[in-house]
Amino acid sequence: MNFSHYKVKQYGAQYIKDNADKIALALDVLKADTHVQATNKVIASASMTGADVTLAANGEDLEITINGKSIDPVATADAIDDLVVLIFNDTGTEVLLCLDATDRIITNDAGDTVQIPALQTFVRELSAV
Repeated sequence: MNFSHYKVKQYGAQYIKDNADKIALALDVLKADTHVQATNKVIASASMTGADVTLAANGEDLEITINGKSIDPVATADAIDDLVVLIFNDTGTEVLLCLDATDRIITNDAGDTVQIPALQTFVRELSAV
């Protein structure tokens, strides 16, 4: 499941850089989920700041890179769960981005951490109609 908040679409990538304050791994998030519903599905999260977000030209496109994090999970995931990475504006109660992650088993054993790799997405150049 990949989606972005309408404010990201309206105001662009800088909105992510200016407002993202949490990165999380969550289970079975739907686009129709509210912020509360999405946060209730989080199994691991970490704080982030605008410094974790890089905006750079990539040819004719804009590349958005979000730094990865090593996070201690607070719950488990089964192989059948749909894992996603969420970028939140937790203060403003908005799910800014939802990006599909590779589904896998997470056991949440003592000392277990989950590595969320750097995320990359693009704002593509307009094409002819």
